Amino acid sequence: MIKEMKMNVKRFVGIGFLLVGLLCGTSIAQNGKYGDNAEDSVLCVQNLSLYIEFYKQKNYSDAMAGWRWVFNNCPKSSKKMYANGARIYKRLIKKEKDANVKAKLVDTLLMIYDQRIVNFKQEGFVLGLKGVDILQYRKDKLEEAYNVLTRSVELQAKKSKAGAVTGYFQSAIKMLDAEKIEKSKVIEIYDVSITIIEYQIGKLQGDKLAKKRNFYEIARDNVNILFEPVASCDDLKKIYGAQFESKKEDAEWLKRAAGLMNKKDCTDDPLFARIAETLHNLEPSAVSAYNMGKMMIDKKSFSKATTFLKQAIELQEDPLKKADYNYMMGKHYFRNLKQFSAARGYARKAASLRSGWGKPYLLIGDLYSASAKDCGENDFEKGAVYWVAVDKYIRAKAIDRSIAEEANKKIATWSKYFPTKKDAFFYNYTEGKSYTVGCWINETTTVRVQ
Repeated sequence: MIKEMKMNVKRFVGIGFLLVGLLCGTSIAQNGKYGDNAEDSVLCVQNLSLYIEFYKQKNYSDAMAGWRWVFNNCPKSSKKMYANGARIYKRLIKKEKDANVKAKLVDTLLMIYDQRIVNFKQEGFVLGLKGVDILQYRKDKLEEAYNVLTRSVELQAKKSKAGAVTGYFQSAIKMLDAEKIEKSKVIEIYDVSITIIEYQIGKLQGDKLAKKRNFYEIARDNVNILFEPVASCDDLKKIYGAQFESKKEDAEWLKRAAGLMNKKDCTDDPLFARIAETLHNLEPSAVSAYNMGKMMIDKKSFSKATTFLKQAIELQEDPLKKADYNYMMGKHYFRNLKQFSAARGYARKAASLRSGWGKPYLLIGDLYSASAKDCGENDFEKGAVYWVAVDKYIRAKAIDRSIAEEANKKIATWSKYFPTKKDAFFYNYTEGKSYTVGCWINETTTVRVQ
């Protein structure tokens, strides 16, 4: 059956493209895409069609003959041929047990990337693919992988693919472990990587782009996991403290430094205050206003903090960063200003700007929990407030697994304060019945008892 299928494929392709060759072989050959002459052009188109048919059937061993002919004889005929060839060779590498044979297959895989660049350009994009594969298949070529991925990210910048950015940062971590680069360089590369990732996540919004966005969300998680043990707040203070005087006129450096100190919770350090204030004076922006706001919170200048944070929200165009700023403002209104309704408004805005983010719902739950003692005329009504608080914690962990542990702790804590069966009976409420919590909260929930 398989042999008959192969014969049919070859017969069909052969007859079809012989006619093509007779009719227009000369014109095809003239552009050089399919070969230097009419005969080569016909053979090229035949082999292209043959390998593609077998490739579509996942019959990679039979696809190889046609693919190799095209690769060697008409390398400018198809860009997709290089992508298909890379996939074929990766499968061969995965299956191969002999180390020597596997090494030769890897050599060919890397050569495919080189020839793709020669014939179809896209150097930055293709180097990203190549660098990731060097990192995976050539453990002894770490420095080469690092250099290739560095070049890829330099060329692609914010257009870099998620895999290339992850590989770039992973190679930097490995270079640090091998004592081939300094920790300060890794911190710089982290900033570059996370900036690209957050830019792409912000750009790829909506259900239609969810699959592409997910690649970058996974990349963000992986990069953050790799970075977590690398640089402490003390490391950042030491590195940036030594660089500050020479860099204080460099707005880009100030932004990176302030951003990373913020991520590592170093905002209460005097160095952060110097960096934030210098940046805001040099180049007022959403980022500098946000950092000034945080600094004013640390100084307990809450009115000034509110002004700066509002300015940051207004100036920020990136939806993910705007979400962060609204979340920060929500916490500020809750903890420092005790204005719960306004705090909820900012938390809701943060949630709307970043789908799948649970922290704003944790914040709303905390607002409700903190209101229980002041909302309600009796123990039953006060206890009912914890229902809506727990509802928010449940929502938070349902959409964001990263905060599930924190949400579960809050659920366990506040569920203990639900009304008792006795109270529910006394006020004529039964479990599972609908109930609206009043006060400033004004949300409908379900009756539950201890």
